[in-house]
Amino acid sequence: MKKISLMLILASFLWAGCSHSKKVEEKIRSVKVAQVVSLNESSNKLTLPATLNERRGVDLAFRVGGPLVTLNNIVGAYVKKGDVVASIDQRDFSVGLDKAESNYKLSKKEYERYKELLKRKSVSQSMFDQMEARYILAKGNYEDAKHAFEDTQLRAPYSGYIDRVYVENFQKVVPGQPIISFIDLSSYKVTAWISADDVAKIGDDTRFVCKVKEADNTLSFDAKFLELGSKSGFTKQSYPISVVIENTNGLKLRAGTSMLLELYNKGENEGNTNVIPVTSLFTHAGNTCVWVLKNQKVELRNIHVNRVLSDSEAVVNKGLSEGEVIVSAGANYLQQGEEVKVYKGFSKTNKGRQL
Repeated sequence: MKKISLMLILASFLWAGCSHSKKVEEKIRSVKVAQVVSLNESSNKLTLPATLNERRGVDLAFRVGGPLVTLNNIVGAYVKKGDVVASIDQRDFSVGLDKAESNYKLSKKEYERYKELLKRKSVSQSMFDQMEARYILAKGNYEDAKHAFEDTQLRAPYSGYIDRVYVENFQKVVPGQPIISFIDLSSYKVTAWISADDVAKIGDDTRFVCKVKEADNTLSFDAKFLELGSKSGFTKQSYPISVVIENTNGLKLRAGTSMLLELYNKGENEGNTNVIPVTSLFTHAGNTCVWVLKNQKVELRNIHVNRVLSDSEAVVNKGLSEGEVIVSAGANYLQQGEEVKVYKGFSKTNKGRQL
């Protein structure tokens, strides 16, 4: 009987020990991992075919009509802001201005006189209202005549160059008819089309370089980001992107020139950068962090995310080294120093590699 009791007690201890081991084993969490991969220079460069155009261009036209008497028809001539590039015969406009001015001055005097009479109640309110209406109408006609006289001279809206001339001198023109094509070459606008996937690669540190072939040489110009169109092209897979080249050295580039627009997301002083899955990121105490796997245990690591390349890729330039293994999913469920085991279905890294 004692032997049976002893055997039962021993069996219960063995069962308890196995159950405890099983529970301990069940507490070890399985995690997906990824390897930190270095972002090389070639993956950081994007080359797009582009077209160069003037930053600003406009067709100048008169607001009034009449025969031309002066016209700057020298294509390529430089004109300063406010200079006259064409003018219309002013005789009819001068007569109209004098007539409107005389009528305005007379109406103003009558208005002021009736205003005093109204105060003394020598005229009725209706008579004063009629005189006031005449004065307001005369004033408006005078302003219109003055503006029309000023509009007989077509002035440059900004400093630039005459690109085209559409009319001949002494020709009679009508309001709104294009007279001169005027362009501003103080800077150039370069436009290209960028894919929807590559749009996500543009960051605050992206460097833009424009390259154009001239004879046997290739000219390079640093450019500044101008705008990114919100409407895609006909394929619905690309968007217009524009940059600006400042013409500080008197460049003589022609509008319509084909060139290349290169985008660099890694500056010269950016240092080492690595790529990790976006799913590995989480926030702790106000810092961006990841779990680094060492000796089957997770270690909290503060990092700095430089930019996000896409919905699945992030670039880190501080806190990680190439080759380190990090937890790529389920980061919010782990604790510092927790023992984990690698899930057999390894996740892909941003470069298509596997651990």
